[in-house]
Amino acid sequence: MSRGDGSKLRPAGKQTRKDQDLPLKLLVGSALAASGYYTRINVELSATSARGLADVTDVDVLGTRYDISFSSTTIAVSCKSGESKGLSPAREIFYLRGVLDYVGAGNGVVAFSRKRVPAHLRDLGRRLNVLVLSGSEVEAWCNALTNGVPNPDYYLESQYEEYLRTWSPTYMQGLAEYLRTDYWFHFDFRNLQNVVGHLKKTAPHITGKEPWHSLVVLDTAAHFCLTLFDLCRQVRLMGLSAVSETTAAYLFGGAPSFRARRDLYSRVHQLLSSTGVLSPNGPTLPPLEPSYTAALSELVMHFIDRPHAAVLVLQILQDMFWRTLGAVGVPPSDDKNFLAAEKLTQDLIDFLKVATGASWAPKV
Repeated sequence: MSRGDGSKLRPAGKQTRKDQDLPLKLLVGSALAASGYYTRINVELSATSARGLADVTDVDVLGTRYDISFSSTTIAVSCKSGESKGLSPAREIFYLRGVLDYVGAGNGVVAFSRKRVPAHLRDLGRRLNVLVLSGSEVEAWCNALTNGVPNPDYYLESQYEEYLRTWSPTYMQGLAEYLRTDYWFHFDFRNLQNVVGHLKKTAPHITGKEPWHSLVVLDTAAHFCLTLFDLCRQVRLMGLSAVSETTAAYLFGGAPSFRARRDLYSRVHQLLSSTGVLSPNGPTLPPLEPSYTAALSELVMHFIDRPHAAVLVLQILQDMFWRTLGAVGVPPSDDKNFLAAEKLTQDLIDFLKVATGASWAPKV
């Protein structure tokens, strides 16, 4: 886990040093993805793309999967391939514990591939719910995770570098920087509207004529899906009969905030109508809710109606993404839940197409 030292591999066109820990991150990321986790590496917890004091930290490998109640199980891994005297296992363990609390992860792993870790520091990790691995234990742990499961061939270094180059065009930078930084720093209701908004700006360039167009849409859809699951959980808790109200409230950060904005909207509308600024045949206020709110509520209900299938959507998006980069992928399945999950995945992609006004969307 780095702390703003600029050592991570950046999108093409940016000056940076080689990420010495990248092979280890890719190894761990591949093992977690094969184990059923939606996996990201170099997840930056920052509210800005600028390096410096505003940058917080990053998570080397972050894996997430959901159960049928749309609750997440998250694991964060710190990868250290060096053996320098300045590398402190104790400091890394304590630091990862703080990051776990921030991202809502229950489990953490610190992997020192070349650094010996004394027994008392392993016990420190145990008390903080952080698994400490050293030397050959790292590869053995990854091998254990993939023992008996198909190898989808994700996270090859050449594939990952190709993925980074996908985001290099100038007109992609707004969406790329948002998904790389601010999305993870807040990681809440704001991401639903913000992901749609950023993708909408990029949509005119996404025509399906280039292979990387699929990468952009699938990568963005996976980010969107993470927040959609949170909305599904909220609707499930508040009651299905109130799905429309709950969806609208979620977009504004909760029922109290939504009611306050709706009341203000109503008062402004009344004031402008009484002064003649607004009239039946004249200008009117823009709607308070996004135009896609009703479609979003419908999508949520589709997911809630098939929870066993819905929680597979992230894995399908991940598999489609890596297949586009040349990976073997997960073997096809004729399981009913998997087939239903493919339909839900297409529903999500089609929703993003309509919400952003895009002219094209990939097919599952």
